[in-house]
Formats: sequence, C-alpha cells, structure tokens
Amino acid sequence: MDLTDARVIVAAIEARADELGLALSTSVVDSAGHEVLTARMPGAPWFTPHVCRTKARSSVAMGMDSAEIAGLATAYPTLMPVIDEQLPFTLTTLQGGVVVQIDDAVVGAVACSGATPQQDEDCARAGVEEWRIARG
Repeated sequence: MDLTDARVIVAAIEARADELGLALSTSVVDSAGHEVLTARMPGAPWFTPHVCRTKARSSVAMGMDSAEIAGLATAYPTLMPVIDEQLPFTLTTLQGGVVVQIDDAVVGAVACSGATPQQDEDCARAGVEEWRIARG
C-alpha cells in the first residue's frame, strides 16, 4: 500500500460515510503495519484516528480482520497477552479493521472508527472494494 492507494481508499470511504451521514476516521497501513495515511472527517470524535490506526495495525499483525481476533482471544485467552507484549501497540479486537490481501499475501489493512462497529467495517470494506476496482 502506498499513498496513492491510501488516497483512493480514503476518498471512497469518505464518500460512503457521507452517503450514510457518518463522520469517520480512517487509517491505511502497509504490510508492516506502518501508517500510510490517517484522516479524520469533520465531526468525527477526536480519539477515532488512534482507534482506527490500532484496528488497522492489529489486522496486519494478525493477518485477519480485527473482529476475527476476538475469536482467537476467546479460544486462547492466555495467548493474547503474550502477543500483545511483543507489539509496539495494544492489540485490539474492535470491529472495523479489514486486512487487505493480494494473491493471499497481506499488503496492508484499512480501518474506520466513529460509527457502529458494523458501519466501521462496512465502510472499510467499501474503500477496499473501490481500490480493487481502481487497480483493475
């Protein structure tokens, strides 16, 4: 994921959020979990950029959508603290982070924060879908 990719994704997410009357923050990270772009729409709560950044980084670190990490935490409750202590950020199970793959390789993740968990995820997926269409 590069800045051009991230801009396509964020623009699509913000367009979808506008359609739904939502004010979101969005974060796009690369395959190493490094932030490429984070944007906060007018009206999105002040803390949402950090929340969506954490969702995206968690998705990349675990190679799965952030909501799926909850299942892992439930199945292996003592595993999460061991993973968490090895990361430079706090792992989250909050819904709204979507891992992005090309040919089964994780290339990054996208996450939203500021609406309901399902709306966050739906908007993130809309951004990824628009990016896939733009890629051809």
